[in-house]
Amino acid sequence: MVKLTALLLGLPAAASAFPFFPDRSGFVKASGQKLVLNGKPFYFAGTNAYWFSFISNISDVSLAMDKAKESGLTVVRTWGFNELNTTKIPGGLPIYGDEGAGPSTIYYQSWQNGVPTINYGENGLKRFDKVVKLAEQKGLKLVVTLTNNWADYGGMDVYGVNLGARYHDEFYTSPKIKAAFKKYVKAVVTRYINSPAIFSWQLANEPRCGADGTRNLPRSPGTTCNVDTITNWADEISKYIKSLDKNHMVSVGSEGFFNLPEGSDDWAYNGADGDDFDALLKLKHVDYGTFHAYPDWWSKTAEWTTQWVLDHGASQQKIGKPVVFEEYGWLTPEHRLQYLGKVSNLTRIDAIKPWQDARLKTKLAGDQFWQLGVRGLSFGDSTNDGFTMYLDSPEAKVLIDEHVKKVAKLNK
Repeated sequence: MVKLTALLLGLPAAASAFPFFPDRSGFVKASGQKLVLNGKPFYFAGTNAYWFSFISNISDVSLAMDKAKESGLTVVRTWGFNELNTTKIPGGLPIYGDEGAGPSTIYYQSWQNGVPTINYGENGLKRFDKVVKLAEQKGLKLVVTLTNNWADYGGMDVYGVNLGARYHDEFYTSPKIKAAFKKYVKAVVTRYINSPAIFSWQLANEPRCGADGTRNLPRSPGTTCNVDTITNWADEISKYIKSLDKNHMVSVGSEGFFNLPEGSDDWAYNGADGDDFDALLKLKHVDYGTFHAYPDWWSKTAEWTTQWVLDHGASQQKIGKPVVFEEYGWLTPEHRLQYLGKVSNLTRIDAIKPWQDARLKTKLAGDQFWQLGVRGLSFGDSTNDGFTMYLDSPEAKVLIDEHVKKVAKLNK
C-alpha cells in the first residue's frame, strides 16, 4: 500500500509510512468560519504538549495522550522540529539546549559547517512516527509546528548561523535559508500526508521580526523587516506546503498581533513585530488563524486579554475563516514572583475563565491552553514552566473539565 500511495502522489516510496485514505475521511477541514470533521462541525478544546516530540520513553507519551483524551481534549500542538547544531558564531548564538523538557537524544535535523542532515533514524523521524501512530490509535489530532522563532530546540537562527545570516529576520528573505527550510518541510510533510492524526502543519511558533535579545540573532535595523516581510514569507511557505499535501490544513502559528490601518499606541495592535493577523488570515493557503495570550509576559492585564479574544472573534466573523486561541496562560503566584517579582490578586480561574467565556461567545473554532500537565510519568511530573495546568489540579475542574463540556455543546 505504501508503494501504491507513493506512485499516486509522485513521491518516493519511503516518503510516507502511513496508510492511504482515498476518501480523506478523518481529516479536519475549514468551511467558512467553522472547522468540520467528516461533514460535521468540529469546535474543540485542546492543549499544547511540545514535549511529546522529545521525552525519551514513548510510553510516557502514550499515557499523556490517554490522560488528555480522558479529559476531553481532542487537539494537541507539538513540535515537529529539533535541531542538533555544532555551528556557532561569536557569543555562541543561538543559545539553547537547556529547555524545560530536559535532556534528550531525539533530534530531527543536524547541522555541521552549514550542512543540514535530516535524521530519519530511530531517534529522529522514526521516533516521530510513533507519536503520530499513537495519536491515530487514540483518536487525537496533532498540530505540528515546523520551526521556532525562539532559540528553544534550535529554530530559525540555526538556519541563519549556518547559512551566513547576520540578522534573525533573514530567515524570511534569504533564498538559501528558505530553500533549506523547504527541504526540511518536505521531508516531514510528505512523510505524513496520509495520516488523519495531523490536524495541521504550522509554519512556525510565533514568527516575529525579532526574538530573544540574548539567545538569538538581532533584528535587522530600521524597518527592513515589517508586516509585509512575514506575510510574504507565510504566503510562500503555505503555498509550498499545499503543493505537497492537499489533505491537511495549514496555519501560520502567529501570536495574532494586529496592524490597524489607523495605527495604535498599543504595540500589539500596530504591527511592531511584523505580525498582521488579518493579512495572514486572508492568505489563500492559510486555512485558519491563530493567536496567543500571555499578559504576564506582555505587561498586559487579564481584562485587556478578554478584549483581545473578542477582537480575534471579530476578525473571524469579518474575514470568514476559522480562528483558534492557540496558546494562553496565567502564571502561578510562585512563578510570577520568581520571574517578575510581582504578585496578583487574581487566581488562574479569575483570569482565564473570562477569556474562555469570550471564546465561547464569539464561537472561535478552538482553543488550546498552554500547557498540558500530567503526573505519574516514568520520571515524575511533566515539565512545569509556570503556566502548566495539571489535569488533576483544582483549577482544571473549571478551566478544563467544565470548559470542555461547554465547547462540546457548540457541536450539537
